[in-house]
Amino acid sequence: MKNRWMGWCFIWTTVIGGAAASAWPGKEPGQAPPAAREPSPIAATRVVVKLIDEVILSSERAGVLGPVSVKEGDQVSERDLLAKLKDDVAQAALTVAEIEASSDVDIRFAQNAFEVATVEYEKVEEANKRVPGTVPGVEVRRALLAAKKTKLEIEKAEHTHAVQIAKRDEAAAQLASYRIEAPFDGFVTRVHLTQGAAVRQGDPVIELVSTKKVRVEGFVKLNAALLVRPGAPVRVELKADGSAGALARRSFSGKIVFVDVKVTPVDHTVRVWAEVDNDDANSLRKDLNPEMTIYPAKGE
Repeated sequence: MKNRWMGWCFIWTTVIGGAAASAWPGKEPGQAPPAAREPSPIAATRVVVKLIDEVILSSERAGVLGPVSVKEGDQVSERDLLAKLKDDVAQAALTVAEIEASSDVDIRFAQNAFEVATVEYEKVEEANKRVPGTVPGVEVRRALLAAKKTKLEIEKAEHTHAVQIAKRDEAAAQLASYRIEAPFDGFVTRVHLTQGAAVRQGDPVIELVSTKKVRVEGFVKLNAALLVRPGAPVRVELKADGSAGALARRSFSGKIVFVDVKVTPVDHTVRVWAEVDNDDANSLRKDLNPEMTIYPAKGE
């Protein structure tokens, strides 16, 4: 009787378990596991626009400022000449250095002298071979020394010429230090000094910024920061009130570049910033407060 009761319990357990398995999705044999859920977008807080390329250009040396080629509001390209110091003396020094470096007369003279001295020594040797003792030994040694000396004169002349070339390059570098050039494509926001002003080394002359790419900085909660990685895409939206009160939105795309390793003690948030393309270079301006949404990758 006991064995019959245990047998019925086993049968009912098997039937009920099979029915439950067939009713539970994802548990059937051969069925693929459910797809990973798309991570939710993360909204950053305290978002602010900052400039990546912003520089105050100064002079590398002291002097008197010459022509200033730009004014506030001008667009410039990389390596454009913006201003320069008066460089008449430096230009003259470069001209002299170029003349000296262009001449190889000393090298050619030394080569010719070596050829003559070598021939003279060979003639002395040949005469003593025909009739031993024709030329005293001291004269032979003197001829040999003259040939060696002229050979060394060639090396000396080549060394001097190399030094002249180096001095020419140095003079060119000195002249270039009188120039103030644009280090990148940008927009002149301020001109501090005008032509004729006395300039000390390091004095600010021109302020230049670029807004083609901007840095959009914000903060995310600590648990959300665990999902954010460099390279994650972001969307930055700039809100502007229209004349009819409607809210027009402009959208810009970019990617996360930096995720801080420190946590803000007050609210336990993590600082992140993205590099964003500023389409017309004017919409995303410094210190604006747009909205930034981060899209973590699947599986993060």
